[in-house]
Amino acid sequence: MRKNIFCIKSSAFLALAFLLPVLNIPEAAAQAGRKTNNHDMESIYKRIEQLEREIGKIRQKEPEQSAKQSLGLSAFNPYISIVLNGKYSYYSNEESGIAGFQTGEEGELPEKGFSLGESEINMGANIDDKFLGNLTVAIVNEDGEDKIELEEAFLQTIGLPCGISLTAGRMKPVFGYLNEKHSHTDDFSDRPLPYRVYLNGGYKDDGAQFAFVLPFSFYVETGGGLYNGTHFPASAEADRGNGASTAYLRFGGDIGTSNSWLAGASWLHSKNNAARETDGIEFTGKSDLYGFFLKHTYSPGGNSRHSEFSVQGEYLIRNEKGFYDIEGGGPNKFDNKSSGWYAQAVYKFLPRWKAGYRYSRMKPEKVPAALADTPLDAKDHRPEIHTAMIQWDNSEFSRIRFQYSHDRADFERDDRFTVEYTVTFGAHGAHSF
Repeated sequence: MRKNIFCIKSSAFLALAFLLPVLNIPEAAAQAGRKTNNHDMESIYKRIEQLEREIGKIRQKEPEQSAKQSLGLSAFNPYISIVLNGKYSYYSNEESGIAGFQTGEEGELPEKGFSLGESEINMGANIDDKFLGNLTVAIVNEDGEDKIELEEAFLQTIGLPCGISLTAGRMKPVFGYLNEKHSHTDDFSDRPLPYRVYLNGGYKDDGAQFAFVLPFSFYVETGGGLYNGTHFPASAEADRGNGASTAYLRFGGDIGTSNSWLAGASWLHSKNNAARETDGIEFTGKSDLYGFFLKHTYSPGGNSRHSEFSVQGEYLIRNEKGFYDIEGGGPNKFDNKSSGWYAQAVYKFLPRWKAGYRYSRMKPEKVPAALADTPLDAKDHRPEIHTAMIQWDNSEFSRIRFQYSHDRADFERDDRFTVEYTVTFGAHGAHSF
């Protein structure tokens, strides 16, 4: 259609170009002493007016046609991407837990041997000029059974004034540095100890969240949200849909052309009116989790495609007040504060190669006498893991990673080796800093 419009326009303007010399006939004739037929001139003027009307009609129809074409693209062309992830894992110890802590199912390590990681199907699009939508479905294998889980399904505003945005639905709330990110974007094949213990690898929930970017010369964002609290570490189904809440502040900027940094503080309050149960351990009460992070990235000349070095760390503190019940032995009062942290460094030494090291550690507190010799009793043991990896990226869409972990999270040492592949195909949005 646009080609036809262009052709009509071109024909109209060519006609005008041929007629312009005709418009100068009267003047030329007067100068030469010739007379012009008035009847012919009137015909020429009428023809010009007719051409002008035709051009006007074409201009009126063109925006309508463009709008119809744009509507068709947005209505039938959402972006779709697929992430495939698989790994082979070897453990020297048959059983590996985290001494002194209750962990969720997704915070546990994958099974020995070949396993399917968290593969994803992601769909999203701008709905109109005010909203965008996103849907992420994860395909996982638990206890030898393939399951499809809804990871994210949210609606988000676009272009609200004063740097405000609102998100509603199922999401990964902003907490710390890693929680809102998908695991396939991580620098290592598993999450660090504090995330596995406190957030089940990554906290997701149904609710609403707001963000506000403050008008400063450097990046400053604050926000928070309210959630149902139906996912670990919360379990508050009977609390009228308000079992968890968050608040955060993060800020950062650039130092010259080669350096960038980001820091932040977060808070997650969760309720457990209904017992939070995993592996025979039940907790009922309240929990407050505080997180602090810092990341610095150095890219010579700002070109991260050739070389990059980043350091990153987080420190998490949890206060729990409530009751623990170990395998039906009865409720035991628990008022406890524990903490954990990790630090890592990743170096891209060639455009397709990078290597990294991460150290993570937990600090459990002593339990009351009633909980002695239970899985919550760390017996002065400090869980820790040393992790090293090397990664080859064939492109931004495919990679192979080799990872070794010296695991002392439990009382017995565990040497773990992992080979992992991750490939992405389809339209996929850029990942955040």
